[in-house]
Amino acid sequence: MRRVCFVLRVRPDRLAEYRQRHAAVWPEMLRALHAAGWHDYSLFLHDDGLLVGHFRTEDLAASLAAMEATDVNARWQAEMAPFFVGLDGRRPDEGFVVLDEIFNLDAQLAALDDTTLDRTALDNGAPDNTTLDTTEA
Repeated sequence: MRRVCFVLRVRPDRLAEYRQRHAAVWPEMLRALHAAGWHDYSLFLHDDGLLVGHFRTEDLAASLAAMEATDVNARWQAEMAPFFVGLDGRRPDEGFVVLDEIFNLDAQLAALDDTTLDRTALDNGAPDNTTLDTTEA
């Protein structure tokens, strides 16, 4: 499943209302996102207006197209558009910038072989369980 991260910019004078509107998103919108393949979707908002979104999906283009086909998304995007800077007439779901993932801890750990993992653990002070203490006390 692909992890998607995107950014938008919320107008500084609308931050409080934007937070409030996302405290209780319309149930119909929540269901539509889920049905369209948006999983583990979260938004993070900085006090300067930087909005970072993250979700997982099997197919980004298909998930976006599925949302595009819903009436609830058209209504939600129309209501949310005034909150954003720099959309140049586009809806928020058309104007967000998808970021490139440049690091993934789990992926890099999975790429390591067991020997490397074992050696790293030992180098970091983990007990060496590969040898048995045969001395009697």
